[in-house]
Amino acid sequence: MTPVAPGHHTNHAMAYDQARGVTVLFGGDRGTPVNDTWEWDGSVWTSRVAGGPAPREEHAMAYDSARGVTVLFGGGDRQNYNDTWEWDGTTWSPRATPGPSPRRRHAMAYDSARGVTVLFGGYHYDNGDQRYGDTWEWDGRTWTLRASTGPSARYSHAMVYDSARGVTVLFGGHDGRWNGETWEWDGVVWTQRETTGPSARRGHAMSFDTARGVAVIFGGYDGRTSRETWEWDGSAWALRANTGPDATAEHAMVYDSARCATVLFGGSSGPSTGETWEWDGAAWGKRATKGPYGRFGHSMAYDKARGVTVLFGGNFWIYYRPHPFGDTWEWDGVAWSLRSTGGPSARTSHAMAYDSARGVMVLFGGVDDDLHRSRETWEWDGNVWSLRSTHGPRRRSGHAMAYDSARGVTVLFGGWDDWLDRETWEWNGTRWRLRATDGPTGRTGHAMAFDSARGVTVLYSGGWNSGDGETWEWDGSAWSLRATIGPPPLINHAMVYDSDRRVTVLFGGRSESYRDETWEWDGAIWSPGAGLGPSPRYGHALAYDSARATTVLYGGFDRDTHFEDTWECGPQVDCALIADIKASCASVEGGFNVRAKVITNLPEGTRIDLCLDVNECDLNGDERRRAVTVDSNGEAKAYWFGAPTGDLCVLVADCPEISAAVRCR
Repeated sequence: MTPVAPGHHTNHAMAYDQARGVTVLFGGDRGTPVNDTWEWDGSVWTSRVAGGPAPREEHAMAYDSARGVTVLFGGGDRQNYNDTWEWDGTTWSPRATPGPSPRRRHAMAYDSARGVTVLFGGYHYDNGDQRYGDTWEWDGRTWTLRASTGPSARYSHAMVYDSARGVTVLFGGHDGRWNGETWEWDGVVWTQRETTGPSARRGHAMSFDTARGVAVIFGGYDGRTSRETWEWDGSAWALRANTGPDATAEHAMVYDSARCATVLFGGSSGPSTGETWEWDGAAWGKRATKGPYGRFGHSMAYDKARGVTVLFGGNFWIYYRPHPFGDTWEWDGVAWSLRSTGGPSARTSHAMAYDSARGVMVLFGGVDDDLHRSRETWEWDGNVWSLRSTHGPRRRSGHAMAYDSARGVTVLFGGWDDWLDRETWEWNGTRWRLRATDGPTGRTGHAMAFDSARGVTVLYSGGWNSGDGETWEWDGSAWSLRATIGPPPLINHAMVYDSDRRVTVLFGGRSESYRDETWEWDGAIWSPGAGLGPSPRYGHALAYDSARATTVLYGGFDRDTHFEDTWECGPQVDCALIADIKASCASVEGGFNVRAKVITNLPEGTRIDLCLDVNECDLNGDERRRAVTVDSNGEAKAYWFGAPTGDLCVLVADCPEISAAVRCR
């Protein structure tokens, strides 16, 4: 799970460092505001430092070429900031405090002729949602208010400095409505220029192409997200392209003068928002990708013939609406590759299984963003999707499928359309056959896996009064209730069959809360499996990579976060944990308060155990144990009240134990 790119960001900021020839990215929203610093050299992204400005989104940055620093101002997390920071390529340094009031969604550009960073507009969430129409300039020492007239007060606009004409160009934003005006600042006054061109919009991004002398705009939101590319030559706007990156907003762009390319990264919608794109003045080209966009309700299965895990579809909530995906990705154990955006329409809550006899992925059903359910059967051969049937089971979503390799059929059970279904169907590659209408009660959100050693399909739990934690097995003729004791009743969990250890593996799901437990079924009883894995979630997907004897997990949801993490559990997982443990003690009545911080090489989101007193570090639960998550800085923190003296130990799944003395006296 080593990061190879910044991951999907929205409302981040970027600036191009001319002296070092790199694009600098800071912060943004990844389900929660972050404070990561990344640099793009035209080939690879590199994570630079942990720390600096507090986590935030909706801030602005510009590169001061005279002083060789990237300037950052404002933004917000749970509060609105008005701090100024500078990045010299090695360290973030706080600068002046006086200046513009706290704000976010403002815009900045560096005026190289006058040696000042220009800031305009923005708004304050908690101050009556106040919009600003003031113009400020930063000379490296102080902020100066230069104008209070000009463009209307607004936010989510974009600005660049036109070095050929010596003016700062502003376009669009939101001033109570979407705005489509073009303004220019010459250092003294604002002048409104063209009123025709791109549609009124907000959340777009701009860069200035110094080689061709044009300002470039991509994307934004004008009632729908845009994928248009426009250019401004100082006299008129011209529409240059409507292909390239997916339609998006809240992304960032800069111009890389060394390579004569406009660099785009991130955004708020579409599979490409984890991708890096570049515009050469004629066409867009994709340069790098992080992997699938965070999602839930997708499906995965392992293609044994080609040695890859295949993922299709899923769902992401944007502006409180579902946004299903129609993309196909493959994981080879090292990296994700986007294979197709054609084939089945965008959908979620479908099911997929790998037919090893015919070497194809079988997909059935699902639901789109208008809640229309499908009864289509599709197959993926590793190159293209083919629609195979529109007959068979009724249209549905929330069902489950597994491939019975002993009998050469794909088994489907349950799901939801207008009622909870309890039918059992089988697909032989040519047609569907209804096999049973009894067995488990009707249900949705259950999971199934085929146990090849015993020749049975295993089904566990599901939603809506579906049996309270029942385990069922299908032998090709009849269903048998095998157990009612094991994991808690679950919905939207995931299961796979580990053919090397001959157990069915279950992870996560939702019961009275989001779960992070791993369970294993050996055909007779359920037992707790590996701990200290992914954080609690539901709607994720699992696949078993038999070539590497590894269970692969991707994505899921926990009410606040669309996870975009890839996890593996298997004998080949190599941790090589490096950690620096720091702790401090404060004497209190009855013992000591202990604060601990562990700085690790583990990726963000990894869950680890911090335990006070090695002898008492009980993975089954102890009040001295703290299960914590590694943050974007590579740090994990814990706090104990009134603790006795003891040692501190760190436990991570598949990693060696590391301990350090606390020595409270």
